[in-house]
Formats: sequence, C-alpha cells, structure tokens
Amino acid sequence: MNSYTRWIEPAIAAGVVVALLALSYQVMAPFIAALAWAGILVFATWQPFLRLAGWLWGSRTLAAVVLLGLFASLILVPLVFAGVELATNVDEISLWLHEHIAAGLPPLPVWLTRLPWVGVKLATFWAELSAGDPQTLNQIREWLKPLGAFLLVFGKAIGSGLLLLILSLFLSFFLYVSGHEIVQWLMRALHRIGGERAQDLMKLAGGTVRGVVYGFIGTALVQAALAWFAFWLAGVPNAAAFGLVCAFLSLVPGGPSLLGLPVALWLHMHGQTGWAIFLAIWMVAVVASADNVVKPLVIGKESNLPFALILLGVLGGALAWGMLGVFLGPTLLAVSYTLLRSWASTRIAETSAPVATLVVPDEVEDDEPAELAGASEVLEVRPADALKG
Repeated sequence: MNSYTRWIEPAIAAGVVVALLALSYQVMAPFIAALAWAGILVFATWQPFLRLAGWLWGSRTLAAVVLLGLFASLILVPLVFAGVELATNVDEISLWLHEHIAAGLPPLPVWLTRLPWVGVKLATFWAELSAGDPQTLNQIREWLKPLGAFLLVFGKAIGSGLLLLILSLFLSFFLYVSGHEIVQWLMRALHRIGGERAQDLMKLAGGTVRGVVYGFIGTALVQAALAWFAFWLAGVPNAAAFGLVCAFLSLVPGGPSLLGLPVALWLHMHGQTGWAIFLAIWMVAVVASADNVVKPLVIGKESNLPFALILLGVLGGALAWGMLGVFLGPTLLAVSYTLLRSWASTRIAETSAPVATLVVPDEVEDDEPAELAGASEVLEVRPADALKG
C-alpha cells in the first residue's frame, strides 16, 4: 500500500495531466496563431493603450474599442481592398490572355528569334502556339498546373490569414481589458519556474517584440502607406494592390523601388512624364528614407536582428498561417533568436570563470621551501579552487 501511494498515484495523476494538456492543445490548436498575435499586439501597444484609457476617463473597454478600430482601419481594411484588387487583376490577366490567344498572337521580335541555341526553338514554339497546335496547348496546360495549384494555395492562405487576423483583433479586446491580470499571473509562474533569470528573459523577449513590431512591421506599413499615396496621386490603377506588394518588398533594402521605378517607367511610356518623375523621386527619396529612419531608431535600441531571420520569418510565417504569418513569423523567430543568444552568452560567461593571479616575490623567508627561492612564479587561482581550499 505504501508503494502504491508513493508511485502509482503520482503516475496516474501525471498521466491525467498530460492527457488534459494534449486534449487542450487539440482544442486550442486552430486558435494558437491568432492568440499569439493578439498577445504580441497587446504587449507592444500596452503603454499607448494605458494613455488612451487615461484620456477616456479610465475606461479600458472604451480604449480597447477605439484602439482596435484604429488597427482595423490601418491594417485590416487595406488588406481586404488590396486582396480584392489582386483577385480582380488575376481574372483580368487570364481574360486578356484568352482573348489574345484566340485573336492570334503577335510575332516575336526579330532579335529574340536570332538568339543562339534558343532562337529557332522559340520561333517554332511560338508559331505552333499561334496556330493552336493541340500538342503545344497540352504542354502549356501541364506547365501551368503547378502554377494553378500554387495560386489556389496562395488564395486559401490569404483567406485563412484574414480570418485569423480578424480573430486576433477580437481576442485582443479581452487581453486589453484583463491583460494586467494575465501578466501578473505569467510573471509569478515564470518566477516560480526559473527565478529571477526567467523574468529577465521575459523582459528581453518583450524588448525584442517591441523592436520587431515597431521596427520591421511598422516600417513596412509606413512604406506601404507612402507608396500607396504616391500611386494613388499619380493615377496608377490598383494603387492599393501595389501598396500591399510594397509592404512585402520593404523587407528588402530599397525593395519598394523595385516596383516603383517600373511603374514610373510605365507612366512615362503612357505620356505622363511629370508624374513618372514624381513617382521615381518619391519612391527613392521618401519611401526609402522611411526605412533608413524608423528601423535604426527602434530596432537599434532593442536588438540587432539579422536580415535573413526576418525574411525567413515572413516567408515561413506566410506559408504556415497565411496573411497573419507575415506579422507573426518574424516576431516569433526574432524572440527565439534573442533568447537563445542571451542563454548561450550566459552559459559561456558561467563556464569561463575569471582568473585571479597570485605573484610570488623573489624574496622568500628562510622557512619556505628551497625550490621557491630566487624564482618569481604566477599561479592561476580560479574562484572554484579558492572555495575548495
């Protein structure tokens, strides 16, 4: 009975706890990404939220509604409009291709057909495509199957990401209202698990979250808004879609210019030289300067994050969680990188203990060993050895 009490009952209790955690994870798995982004968004904007609540007569509920309405208008609404424009453009491009294939394709440029090794093959392939050769058309359909599958997955990711983004804003409301209680509980739990070191790591993670949200994501939104304004002012069609693309390109240094300069060239080709010059100057001088100003001011204070880490976080997050993963992926990778780097540096500092030197002078007393006489030695004494002595 004593053995049963000592071993069997704790084992059963542990099994029940593990089973409950596994079942709870299955229940929460569809909402983990939205809940994580809600926590990150609330944490990064907690101080502005408290100031806003103070201005609104101390009402956390009213402050949460106002702040989430602002987030929806700045993030959610532009994404919806841009997504609709992109979907419309895909349909228009597909219709344009069908119409031009049915009407007959224009001839290839002469310089293209004269290219070595590939010119003759391109000319033959283009002639067969213009003639409607069934074998060539079937070959093109086979080539387009992976592209169609990718577009289907991409559209599904955008749709699911928008739903998760809406859900995260909904969850953020409850975190704003009762977030202080959750933070207190979390800090007590961390202190019980890892002591002061766990709380230090929590603070370090918080600084990284603010750096990524304000630095990378905030800069991307600022550059996207500036680029959209220039496209809209210049009369470029589908300005919202181009602004969304600039938000992703902003992760690359000078990335928005990769889209802005070709659009400026398009304006010049359509006779709008003045707007083309304006757009080119705006994208290079104004939009690019936002990247050079915001990131050093915010990220430089928090942490030094590798560019590849943020880029992989955006791509991997988008593949995992769709549109929401664009924001969530780089934040999670940046926090993990910062915590691991801090942990590794702490372990190195602990293992490489400081060394104290003890100098033995040349002059020794008569009762000291003879082998020390006339010698000056440096002995290494480590703190651990000193404690043993």
